[in-house]
Amino acid sequence: MASIGEELRRERQRRGFTLEQVEDVLHIKVAYLHALEHNEFNYIPGSIYTKGFIKNYSEFLGIDSRRMVDAFKNSIGESLTIPKRRVSAKGQDKSDIGREQDILEEPKQRLTYQGRRARRQRTLMKERIILAVLVLIIILFLGWLFFV
Repeated sequence: MASIGEELRRERQRRGFTLEQVEDVLHIKVAYLHALEHNEFNYIPGSIYTKGFIKNYSEFLGIDSRRMVDAFKNSIGESLTIPKRRVSAKGQDKSDIGREQDILEEPKQRLTYQGRRARRQRTLMKERIILAVLVLIIILFLGWLFFV
């Protein structure tokens, strides 16, 4: 399997882009793009920037960005799972509090326009009902205050 940099460089060249053109689109310095393509990740300040650059660059080139970022994480020895802290009850012995790791789940699909519209309509209906109940309570209170 090709390294991260080789794959990025090969796809960029296949699509006919220069590093300067990629810089203009992604706003990533040519020096950082060059470092990515030559697997010189230590020239990029911080692994979080490196992950972001790899993600943006691979999405721009049409490569699976999640696979590329996971490959980078593997190369630096970072876990692909999210550590979670176990919560214990108040009286429970704290010696058994450990760490669990859950595998990352696929991101949720975004709502379609119709889905967002339907959700908004349900929210508006709830708001109208609450407002009507509040107005009714105020009218009843004022009626009781002035007529009783």
